[in-house]
Amino acid sequence: MPRFKAEAEIAFAGLDRYLDTIIASLSAHNLTLRAEGDDYLVEAGAARARLAPGQGVLRLLVEAPDPAGFNRLKHDLTGLIDFVARPERLQISWTGDTVGAALPQDLRVLTVCAVTDLTPGMRRITFTGKDLGRYAVPDQIHCRLLFQAKGVTAPHWPELDDHGRILWPGNGVLPSRIFTIRRIDAAAGRLDIDFVLHDGAGPGAAWARDAAPGDIVGILGPAANGPKPAGWYLLAGDETGLPGIARILEGLPAEAAGVALIEVADAAEEQVIAAPPGVQIRWLHRGAAAPGTTTLLADALRQVAVPADHGDIFAWIGAEYTAFRAMHAFLRAEAGIPANRMIAFSHWRRGMSEADIVAAGIASVSA
Repeated sequence: MPRFKAEAEIAFAGLDRYLDTIIASLSAHNLTLRAEGDDYLVEAGAARARLAPGQGVLRLLVEAPDPAGFNRLKHDLTGLIDFVARPERLQISWTGDTVGAALPQDLRVLTVCAVTDLTPGMRRITFTGKDLGRYAVPDQIHCRLLFQAKGVTAPHWPELDDHGRILWPGNGVLPSRIFTIRRIDAAAGRLDIDFVLHDGAGPGAAWARDAAPGDIVGILGPAANGPKPAGWYLLAGDETGLPGIARILEGLPAEAAGVALIEVADAAEEQVIAAPPGVQIRWLHRGAAAPGTTTLLADALRQVAVPADHGDIFAWIGAEYTAFRAMHAFLRAEAGIPANRMIAFSHWRRGMSEADIVAAGIASVSA
């Protein structure tokens, strides 16, 4: 089978400051990486890439047997590198084989089959779809949904061009947001996503409020690291982190131990989660305070008795930016938990939309 090949040479004066973060970001997006000398080899299904760092330059080489995988890997590399190093204003262009616009390799079409209100502020939407096996991985638990307008039965989807750039369909940019895959049964072709029904103009909550059986969305991914094997788990988050915490808890072995800290508005927002008996769930109620304005999570975290054996700990955090930063700083600087025993995300930042965060780059949501 012929393989398509392309390369990009990026003038990158500050590469040394960003390289570790670039590698970590690629690993968190369902890409397999391994070091080979000073280079890094990347695998995404049958597609392959090499990252070759040099003095003030980063060379990228990509090859793949199919157009969809070829353009998708170029998009992953350029998009993540640009997001991480936004202050550098990198110029990234590809030379080599061209295949024309292609649908993303990971695109699947989902149809709503059920809508269930779990709490006053959380709605579960169950989807059906075909060929969902790539999404049924415990260590990559997030996805991006592309929302079609109500009543669309013949949807048009974005494609990726020869530079990995997004080409939106003729009817314009599709609204999209990142979500946690709460539960998935790939064999049955079903998956659940829990939506926070917050106030505001975000496309995800707006779509979920009106969702009904038969509605169509696209899904891309998966991405974002899930749990690692451990003897003791520390999970912490607000409503946006709750679906991830619940999925992790329900996937743990029966003998697992630990603590889960979950901030919600009040007792009506608590959910029943099938956690192992050795994991204690502590619900934190912020009352009338607005989401993202309290120190409940960071304060509660300081009261947790963390085991001395840090090598058998795994910590997972998903919350608003301010709480995320406070918890991450405590776990690293005071509790001494190594970076390789922790996954921490800023799931959102008060006062910033997703578009604002994309424009600002990774510094707007990193510790």
